[in-house]
Amino acid sequence: MTNRPILEIENLSIGFRAYGQYRRVLRDVSITVGEGERVSLIGQSGSGKTVTMRTIIGTLPMPPGVVETGSIRYDGRSLLELSKIERNKLKGTGISIVLQDPMLSFNPVLTIGRQMDDIVRYADSRLGQNRSAAQRRDHIVQTLAKVQLSEGARILDSYPIMLSGGMRQRVLIGMALLNRPRLLIADEPGTALDVTTQDEILALLNTLVAEEGLSLLLITHNLGVVREMADRVYVMDKGRIVEEGTRDAIFTAPQNAYTKRLMAAVPPLYGPDVVTIENHHTDPNPAISIDSVSKDFVGRSGLFHQHRTLHRAVDKVSIDVMPGDIFGLAGESGSGKTTLAKMTLGLIDPTEGTIRVEGQDISQIAGTADFRKMIQIVYQNPGSSLNPRRTITDQIAVPLKFTGHETSRIKTRVGELLEMVDLPADMANMYPHELSGGQKQRVAIARALSVNPRILVLDEPTSALDVLVQSTVIDLLHRLREEFDLTYLFISHDLSLMRNFCNRVGVMLRGQIVEEGPVAEVFGKPSHAYTRALLSAIPVTTDEADAMKPIVTKEERAAVLNPSTAIGG
Repeated sequence: MTNRPILEIENLSIGFRAYGQYRRVLRDVSITVGEGERVSLIGQSGSGKTVTMRTIIGTLPMPPGVVETGSIRYDGRSLLELSKIERNKLKGTGISIVLQDPMLSFNPVLTIGRQMDDIVRYADSRLGQNRSAAQRRDHIVQTLAKVQLSEGARILDSYPIMLSGGMRQRVLIGMALLNRPRLLIADEPGTALDVTTQDEILALLNTLVAEEGLSLLLITHNLGVVREMADRVYVMDKGRIVEEGTRDAIFTAPQNAYTKRLMAAVPPLYGPDVVTIENHHTDPNPAISIDSVSKDFVGRSGLFHQHRTLHRAVDKVSIDVMPGDIFGLAGESGSGKTTLAKMTLGLIDPTEGTIRVEGQDISQIAGTADFRKMIQIVYQNPGSSLNPRRTITDQIAVPLKFTGHETSRIKTRVGELLEMVDLPADMANMYPHELSGGQKQRVAIARALSVNPRILVLDEPTSALDVLVQSTVIDLLHRLREEFDLTYLFISHDLSLMRNFCNRVGVMLRGQIVEEGPVAEVFGKPSHAYTRALLSAIPVTTDEADAMKPIVTKEERAAVLNPSTAIGG
């Protein structure tokens, strides 16, 4: 690093004391960020990244947090020695942060303008300024223009729910820039977004670093994002920095065994390491047959809700999922993937068309115990799909009881299922909060398999997991497919994972299947501009994979993608 340091962390060690116990979570961490530099801190969940970030910004609760040793210096000032008042003056003015999920960062009942104005007024009070409401509004509109939001006045009068995901993320970045900070901390800045929107946000951050003279500390577990964003990289494992170096050095010649494991766990989009999945079943009868299915939702507006508007979420979709398939359903948020899955599960009825599961029309059998024995679902976020007040045994027992399983055998069956998903039997009496993210997802898979279904709908089953845990869950799903002759309908916007996990794929755009076929064909020679746009936006970890991505013109991209900055998107 040749630039003058703006942030210097030296030999920082932090622990937590609670309930008579003490645990050290950071061990001699040293990180430096230079002026105008982009530095990334990577590592799996639980490695200490968030504790490091919260200590820098000053939001780590102390107690129970305890700084054992070390220092943090911002622009030559020791942050740990500053008073609370002096520390608060730096928040948003010297150091600012963009959090992971923009929806959780906003107050849903206040307009964007009110929330941004509160930030400016609070900074003015700390810095001794006294701008008028009109001056503050002009400043906010100018800041929104920096993050490529031209309709500032319209945005300020909107509520968070009225903005698309990409627009909310841009507003959040604008909030962080309102008081002209010098150091921007970005915590997983694209994880909650579709790949195309994430691509726009990453490009925006790179532009801001160059034009505004910002220093960037990027905290993430997405190695493809790191390759596109970082000048230098720090790798953290179990509270320690195990490797550091330039981006090229880390990605081309990693030295530490943990770094090598992280790199190896990333599913490749192209190249010789891509895994090709095959289906050796010869049964000609589809496991799932979707024939000309459409779904309309009715919206009402105006006085007494007199005006009816129809929104077609799924439009004449026809696909066959064959026995033994891992059929991937790809597309951005709002493309109709989840609506199609809900209809396949019998949770909502199609407006037109028919869906058959193992030859039976689900309109005749949906909701019955026999239907639930045919098909089950593994949801996206195990933290939300598991009841926090129930033990693991109680969670897994729900479908068993619904389908008439003998009560006397439930405990034995739970033990069998935990062993099936490689979890110890003593977890049966634990609660979800006592399990890691990967363990929770294994419980969710065990619950889905409890009634011996032949088909599983996997709705983003690894999106909440880091790459190492994701790899173990995917290996488990492959093993279970082989052992129990399962068929998967896999819903995801992670196309790199889909390339290595599925044997067939369908790409959805605005409720329609625009491309379908074997994975190797769709990814190798995509025929639709939307598929090419999706593939071109995926961050990859090697120059070779980057060179093999489809080339998409700005005109093609604009023609097929919904603008991420659209109100109401």
